[in-house]
Amino acid sequence: MFELLVCIAASIGAGTTAGLAGISTATVISPLLIALLGFDAYEALGIALAADVLSSALAAVTYGRRKHIRYKKSLLVLIPAALFTLLGSYVGYAVSHGFLSYLSLIGMILMGAKFLAKPIREENTPLKFVNTRGREYFFHVATGVVIGSICGFCGVGGGMMMLLLFTILLGYDMKTAVGTSVFVMTTIAAVGAVSHYAFIGTIHHFAALAVCMVVTPIAAVIAARYANRVSNQILNRAVGTALLVIGLILLCIHMLS
Repeated sequence: MFELLVCIAASIGAGTTAGLAGISTATVISPLLIALLGFDAYEALGIALAADVLSSALAAVTYGRRKHIRYKKSLLVLIPAALFTLLGSYVGYAVSHGFLSYLSLIGMILMGAKFLAKPIREENTPLKFVNTRGREYFFHVATGVVIGSICGFCGVGGGMMMLLLFTILLGYDMKTAVGTSVFVMTTIAAVGAVSHYAFIGTIHHFAALAVCMVVTPIAAVIAARYANRVSNQILNRAVGTALLVIGLILLCIHMLS
């Protein structure tokens, strides 16, 4: 029963952050399964990535209907991200992710505070040095390399880094940044999940996998629909609060485990 409750709570938190902010579900699910249930880190990451596939896909449909996805530019991110996710999964198979998880949670808390203190404007602009089409394409590809490497290696922080780069570096408004992020994360999560389970060879916690794959998408769709209906100012507050609160809770659990 305790395992079921943890999986449901983790899935709700993960789906909410995915639908609101485009954050990978692995950022929430993996630390809770490892800290509270004692799951192997690599399999916990596989469960989280598997739950991320349908969650990101359904959230992307919601954002796409409101025209909040830049499909053409997302391909510049998606292709290198998928390739480097495979490479990162191979490298990260035998590596401890504890320190990287701490960094990811601290990053989540800082990003939450950032969106509350300095919201992303609805009419956002890229940084000054991203002033040509060539540079814009280059930084989209570079974003894909960074995101894929992070997702493949440790499974957490990719969506969060993508949100940061889309809004601050490339000048996306908040809804377009989240919509494009979940669209890209659908493919990254699928590649990451397949590669992780290919290395594991078997599924040891099928019940946890099933619960996360059912509950997380439901929470993600509800959060995505809410995000697309509210104003930019309210969305900034919602994203900031969600990242700050969930980040602090996960960090406390991580430190006490």
